[in-house]
Amino acid sequence: MSKVFLVIFLGLILVLSFSGCTENKVSAAEEINTSSSLIYSADLRVESAISAMDEGTYTSAKTGLKAAKIDYEEALKILNNASSGYEEETQDIERYKIFAGVGLDSVSYLENLILATEHLDKSVAYLGSEDIDLSRNELDKANEALNNSTVYLSSAKEKAFSIDPDSVPVEQKSYVTVLRDDIETSEKIILDIKQMTNGMYPYMDGSEHLFKAVEYLETEEWGKAADEFADSSVKFSESKKNLDKLKDSDYSEISVGAIEICGVLTQFEKDLPHFEAGCRYMEKGRYSQAETEFNKISSYY
Repeated sequence: MSKVFLVIFLGLILVLSFSGCTENKVSAAEEINTSSSLIYSADLRVESAISAMDEGTYTSAKTGLKAAKIDYEEALKILNNASSGYEEETQDIERYKIFAGVGLDSVSYLENLILATEHLDKSVAYLGSEDIDLSRNELDKANEALNNSTVYLSSAKEKAFSIDPDSVPVEQKSYVTVLRDDIETSEKIILDIKQMTNGMYPYMDGSEHLFKAVEYLETEEWGKAADEFADSSVKFSESKKNLDKLKDSDYSEISVGAIEICGVLTQFEKDLPHFEAGCRYMEKGRYSQAETEFNKISSYY
């Protein structure tokens, strides 16, 4: 009986030992819940910032993005210090790290996009005041910000596409799918904006020639004015060629702008040859023919 009792006793010890190991597994449930809540809060802040951007309230958008960045960073800090004895929780930790990383990249992308938009607005304003140098300088800064935004967007895409939607819990499948779709949509928007800025450079050059042509008109330097009108026409045609492609953009904020600028450029295409021809005739003293050409110019101006 003593041997049987000893075997049973040892068996009980082993059972209790194993059950004790199971109960003492480290859980990261609290850390996962806290970080997921922070990521959810940050996502909402980003959505609000995008809405503010669409409305043109950039200051509000910047504030929202700054707050979202803090939430993502805090979530990532918690996750980096978390560990679990459960495989499922370990997978959750790694997945939420990716979500937070994508969020941080998205914030940086949007911050640079806002910066690019602000510089574009300034570029147009300077162009309206006929300050070509400052207008071109702002356009250069806009392009630099766009290039930076592309870098962050590529980083976000790499992280987001490292997750297989079919491998995540069912309640997160739509989240991953939407995350991917949003990034791909953003890529298309950036490409269209870059196409827009590429079209603005020759537009700016054409405007500079046009401003000079008007100055020569005022001093009756007809030959120089005619040359500037000719150069302006070439640059405006180049600009229109680039911007025409954007009139059918999927994004109204881009297509509307392209349609408006192309409308102006179409008018220039019609009128600039008459400006040039009129000046050529004036240079030669053929005033009646010059008047005929000038009369063909629309009342648009």
